[in-house]
Amino acid sequence: MENNKVEAVIFDLDDTLVRTSSLAQFRESRDKEGLKKNLHKSKLCSPVKQIIDEIKKRNIKLALVSNSPRWYVDEVLNFHNINDFEIIIAYDDVHAGGIKPSPKGINMALKRLGIANPNRCIYIGDQDTDFNAAYYANVKPVAPSWATRHPIEQVPAAILNSTTLINSLDDYNKIGLIADQVAFYKTFNFPKTQLNFAPLNEEGSIVPLNKNDIKLITFGRYFSQGSELTSLYHEKHQLSKDIYAKELSETYVVPQYWVDLLSRVIITIPQYFFENNKSHFDIITVIPSKKGKNKRLENLLKRIEQICDTKSKFIPDIFEFKDGAKSLKTLGSREARKAELDANYILKEKHIASLEGKSILIIDDVITTGATFDKSFSLLTSVKAGVSIGVSVAKTVSIREANKFCPECGSLMKIRSNKKTGIHFWGCCAFYETGIRKCSYTEEIKIKDCPKCAGNIVKRHNNRNNSSFLSCSSYGTSEACGYTESVGEI
Repeated sequence: MENNKVEAVIFDLDDTLVRTSSLAQFRESRDKEGLKKNLHKSKLCSPVKQIIDEIKKRNIKLALVSNSPRWYVDEVLNFHNINDFEIIIAYDDVHAGGIKPSPKGINMALKRLGIANPNRCIYIGDQDTDFNAAYYANVKPVAPSWATRHPIEQVPAAILNSTTLINSLDDYNKIGLIADQVAFYKTFNFPKTQLNFAPLNEEGSIVPLNKNDIKLITFGRYFSQGSELTSLYHEKHQLSKDIYAKELSETYVVPQYWVDLLSRVIITIPQYFFENNKSHFDIITVIPSKKGKNKRLENLLKRIEQICDTKSKFIPDIFEFKDGAKSLKTLGSREARKAELDANYILKEKHIASLEGKSILIIDDVITTGATFDKSFSLLTSVKAGVSIGVSVAKTVSIREANKFCPECGSLMKIRSNKKTGIHFWGCCAFYETGIRKCSYTEEIKIKDCPKCAGNIVKRHNNRNNSSFLSCSSYGTSEACGYTESVGEI
């Protein structure tokens, strides 16, 4: 049987292993004496020692990567008697340019642990910078449920309590949000312990598991092709590919495992949100399609209704987009999407009178900025609806790179790949729009500077021998500098 045991666990320190908010001022001012006098105000997170003991029992490699300086890290670890790490990487090792979200510290830890391939390694942290550093280093980011969390914009691979983490150490594939897992297995019928999900506020940021803070729940991740990093993850992430398939077909039908997963969700989450033994939402609905577009979510809702044993009413058209509404994916920022929704997203008139006091569950496939859900909640509040909660199959993993916009039509650019050669390129996302907004503008992706003329090195394909190579972007033009190299020299 294939060995899927986790190979290494790397921890963040502050507010992941130890609650250290009371020590921040001494760390930042480099007040070593003040730190020593106040260490007793910090608190070791309760499950940490048990987790470390279980990691050591399984002979799994253990490291710590912190943005804090070494003197501070050593004092905190010694005070709380957690000196079990094989490798410790602190600020002194990476300096300002290498702190998280840079992957430098994680990569240094992996190298010193003797791990050449990080495919079965996890990084446990409590901030966006931790998760982004993990994504850049190609290790799985995990959020601990025991950590004190402020809202976090980035979505990790999983949010785990200590028991689930320990039980997953022998199988790396068990560490993941439930939709990621069912996509991996291509079925909802596989051994699983719980519906691992991410709780979000109305802006799509992760919040603690407190029903008063939760407005959205997501069950997986979507790696878009909006940046070079996420496009690489996209290619090996089944849920992302299943979601993206909607862009490639006007008759796209969602996979059956979505139906099975969301049917389970509809049955199980009311017990968390409702008191007085209420067992169901009054209404289940979806974010609607735009006029003339494939009604994929309306059809999903119909399939869920056919197999879901609930007293809820399934109503697919509570909301609607006005004629001429723009595609939100072409707009980029949350502000631009919000302005479009304010102008063109409304409640359907025939349902308004029946919504007062009703509890409503809204389904969408992907949360990007949370703007559509936020507008939906606002509309329901305006007609005095009751509790309203949104669920999505996935939330977009957004690595903060500058948005790239099409110079011809102004739409957002995304990274595509040539089906014949596999070479990636920037393409206008309005390419898939119909009518006058359709745009076919493309750009090659710069890999590095040309060492001969300081132009851009890009990837090209040789049709004669069906192979790829790198060349200056001037290659094939009258101004060509003549520089080429093999792909293996990247």
